[in-house]
Amino acid sequence: MSQNDSLIDKPENAVATVKVIKAGFKAIRFLADLGIHEGEKIRIVKNDIGPVIVEVKGTRVAIGRGLAGKIEV
Repeated sequence: MSQNDSLIDKPENAVATVKVIKAGFKAIRFLADLGIHEGEKIRIVKNDIGPVIVEVKGTRVAIGRGLAGKIEV
């Protein structure tokens, strides 16, 4: 694994810290509204087919695979 893997590279139940979000302003704002921003710890709940489900601050949120691929942890 590289030093910065994307969210879709992590297995289920892994805990990771968001390092960088390589997306546009609107996507970064959308993720911030969900509580996902650089430095935030998240837990991967589901990562197989379809959206990636993560738990952040005790809340589960679904993120599309395209956007999840732009979140480096």
